[in-house]
Amino acid sequence: SESFTKLYNKRTAVERVFAYLKEYFGMKRTRHRGVRAGVDFQLSTLAYNLSKFALDKLNKQLNSFQKVA
Repeated sequence: SESFTKLYNKRTAVERVFAYLKEYFGMKRTRHRGVRAGVDFQLSTLAYNLSKFALDKLNKQLNSFQKVA
């Protein structure tokens, strides 16, 4: 059904982000638990989101510059 497809797409997007965090931010080898693990995860997701935001903003500026030129 259509609602299942939307839910499936959201889940796969989240899984791709988790895989990216594990691979490039070192979350694959996290051996600690509790507060430290939570802080590491939050800092990693913050860095990921900031980099994505900056990249999206840069791409938007480049596209508007190319349309003008």
